[in-house]
Amino acid sequence: MERLHVKFIKWLSNKFGYKIAMLKASNGTTTIEGDKELLRYVDISGYFFKKEPLKRTYQKFIESEPIKPLTSEQLKELGITPNN
Repeated sequence: MERLHVKFIKWLSNKFGYKIAMLKASNGTTTIEGDKELLRYVDISGYFFKKEPLKRTYQKFIESEPIKPLTSEQLKELGITPNN
């Protein structure tokens, strides 16, 4: 009977299309419930020991330089005559 509220919360969240992970720490015990697909992404030790989230490093986006038009000399080399 004590796990009934956990099953209800999990059922209700799944009905609305959410995945859920529930963590409970009390009296020296740790209880972890939820969807198995989601639990591998939960930082349990960081949560219980109140550590900062893991830093994620992302590749910085470098803006490319704007394309410069070809000079008349470059156009002549390519065999293209500039329109005047």
